[in-house]
Amino acid sequence: MLARRYACLIALALALPGLALADDKKPKYPLKVEVDTSDAPEMAAWAKKAKALLEKWHPKMVALLMTEGFEPETEVKLVFSKEIKKEGWVAFASGNTITISAAHVKKNPQDFGMVIHEHAHVLQRYAKGYPGWLCEGIADYVRYYHYEPTRRVPVDTKKASYTDGYGTSAKFLAWVEKTHDKAIVRKLNESLRKGEYTDKFFETHTKKTLDKLWATFLVAEERNQRLPNWR
Repeated sequence: MLARRYACLIALALALPGLALADDKKPKYPLKVEVDTSDAPEMAAWAKKAKALLEKWHPKMVALLMTEGFEPETEVKLVFSKEIKKEGWVAFASGNTITISAAHVKKNPQDFGMVIHEHAHVLQRYAKGYPGWLCEGIADYVRYYHYEPTRRVPVDTKKASYTDGYGTSAKFLAWVEKTHDKAIVRKLNESLRKGEYTDKFFETHTKKTLDKLWATFLVAEERNQRLPNWR
């Protein structure tokens, strides 16, 4: 009788996907987010939204930046600071701690993309000696081409260089991904984590040198800028 009851429960679970797959709905890579607003208590409400954002986007970002043997962070700390620096600042990541300027948030309350950018740095964990332009470019690639895919990313084709990092490098990498190798960012992550990256990487994976790719990108970008839907 007891065995029959267990059999019925198993059958019911199989018949109701919502019940049987309840555990599968949990993120594959859950993230524990600690928030510290002791220096800027007025940031509590914004910090709560940033916490929820990271909990939602962490598994997606892990998938984007995944390489063989990579074990992502399971905890991250968001610290809000009132510190004012002469040169101005937005946020920075150190280890698994992201420090955010309270002043910046007050002036830019919709800038949650900044949190995505900094969390990408938490996940990158590249070997020493990595090119800064790639580190920042990949972080902005995650932000602009996945979290904020409709946001316009301007590039000054007369002055820009792929070594500018941030949005410029992000747009260049997105173009290489679209035109040459759909897995280029994942492959870059692997190379950078292993400390194996050199500029030869691009020629190996696209059959074109980095400088040649950039020159072709600029031509394409100038053409696209004349289109009404350019971004």
